[in-house]
Amino acid sequence: MNEFVWKTVAYGAGLLAAGVLAGCGSTTGGSGGAPTGTPETVADTDDVDAAGFTFEEDGDPAVAALEFVPDELVARTAPGAPGDEVEAAYAEVGATVRKSLPEIETAILQVEPAELTAAAATLSQNALFEAVQKNYVYTSQETPNDPRFGLQDYLDRVGAPEAWEVTTGSAEVIIAVLDTGVAPGHPELSAKLLTGWNTYDDDADTSDGMGHGTAVAGVAAALSNNATGLAGVSWQSPVLPLRVANDRGQATSHSIATAVVWAADHGARVVNISFAPLGSDKLVLRAARYVRNAGGLVFISAGNDGKESPAAANSSALFVAAVNGSDRRASFSTYGAFVDLAAPGTGIEALTPEGSYLTMNGTSFSAPIVSGTAALVWSVRPELRPVTVEGILLDTAVDLGDRGHDELYGAGRVDTAAAVEAAVEIVEEEDETAPEVRVTTPSNRASVSAVVRVKASASDDEELADVVLTVDGLPVATDTAPPFQFALSTGSLGNGSHTLVCIATDASGNTAESAAVEIRVSGSQQASDDQPTDITAPVVAIEFPEDGASVVGSVGVRARATDDTALAQVEWLVDGVRQANGKLSGREAELSFVWNAKSYAKGTHIITVRVTDQDDNQGLATLILSRK
Repeated sequence: MNEFVWKTVAYGAGLLAAGVLAGCGSTTGGSGGAPTGTPETVADTDDVDAAGFTFEEDGDPAVAALEFVPDELVARTAPGAPGDEVEAAYAEVGATVRKSLPEIETAILQVEPAELTAAAATLSQNALFEAVQKNYVYTSQETPNDPRFGLQDYLDRVGAPEAWEVTTGSAEVIIAVLDTGVAPGHPELSAKLLTGWNTYDDDADTSDGMGHGTAVAGVAAALSNNATGLAGVSWQSPVLPLRVANDRGQATSHSIATAVVWAADHGARVVNISFAPLGSDKLVLRAARYVRNAGGLVFISAGNDGKESPAAANSSALFVAAVNGSDRRASFSTYGAFVDLAAPGTGIEALTPEGSYLTMNGTSFSAPIVSGTAALVWSVRPELRPVTVEGILLDTAVDLGDRGHDELYGAGRVDTAAAVEAAVEIVEEEDETAPEVRVTTPSNRASVSAVVRVKASASDDEELADVVLTVDGLPVATDTAPPFQFALSTGSLGNGSHTLVCIATDASGNTAESAAVEIRVSGSQQASDDQPTDITAPVVAIEFPEDGASVVGSVGVRARATDDTALAQVEWLVDGVRQANGKLSGREAELSFVWNAKSYAKGTHIITVRVTDQDDNQGLATLILSRK
């Protein structure tokens, strides 16, 4: 990992001794220069080039104050962007791909530090790219050394003991802890630790470099009812440790986002991130949307700077603020429109890697209380959709402050007992309402050339899964997170009129098509015969079982896919939520997936197999099965 640019104090959501605010005590950056042992680097203090370019995220003062990797840019391509044109754009600004995160169309680019802003400005103006940002550095406080034992009264305040009378968690509901690592031999955690990954160093070392992650993991899911130590919220949930930071507690946008995707791909239903300020980090929020589309939820600490954040509310992750013992906003808790919930954040009993205990303050510990609560909800009702679990948490919260949602507490302070009770009783209505979608850019009958940015507006009464852009009836690109936009290279189209239609699918499998928009392509230079451009989607067919079949236990679904060039990836979705994926090769493949119907409510369910070829064309097939 490269050295960072040290600009000023970063407001983390890290460990705090009782009565100490985030951002106080030991700090990095500022006038004191780089931390001990770290060579100083020259800061990119001019975020505006000759054309007046600024990084959008820096509109948030807390983000603008963050350190960042001086020779790296985070670039996210718009779905549909041709690979060769993207590579040419990188070459134009002298950038090379250092790492990639293809699940969310993102690359980490290496650039010359002096060219960072100019390169970002050039790429941002290119329709091939959806967003370009710095690779920000997020910092958690060092562990304070004031050990003392105390009563976990905050668990009583959220009703955890009453919730435990219904469930103490499930070994099937994994909580991923994205942090400084987790102490592998800790007696309160070792028996429930899964094999995780270190996305900061890209290796298997998930040990705790400073103690923050062990403390967070213990709050969410310490081994409980064992006559030892303290109790976590979800006793039975396994912990997936994902180390995203160095020994100083510093994590980057990339290391966090990579871990979020890794967690989803390895079965985590609940993802906890106790770093801040992440409310304006579009890369991390895009990764959080990936988790949601896979059937999980991401919980992030709001931060400890005690100030109002300009970060906007978003639907990708839930941000958690802190309350004190009187259910009032903790003085250090960051607030703003982005806050979704609050939870106790003062006087929290936490584990240390050495096996002792500390009493801590911070939104770092508010977030895992809510994460543990979500795990308990899914433990009693594993079939619930993420939007339903989110609704339970928000609807059962104890309203504080101004009536309804407010900037200090969001929906209110989490009520674990009420959430579990609601999960037991709730009837999840079948969603039969189709989304609404329309193409907003370009306008109808617009004349276009080169690469055109296609934008769509889509909404649903519950939750969208994706939006697919079709050209002349053929699917060419898929976007899974708003704002829905695509890069359409007209070089692959002939001169003349072409029809754009966007198809939106919600999490329940309902679909809707937009009205057609006509574009008129001029100046197109179609690919020659020796360099064909593939816009033909794979052909997918489900061979077994029959559509409408009834299922009692598990059933093996079998399908076949063919493509005119080469297959690349298969995804299996149940009711619009991805359950499995894998890589493919060749022009033909046999596909299989085992659906455990016992984990789902009685009634009809939609099984979808989605196949992507090497040119990002997608084909899909659906099957309706009835769970008896």
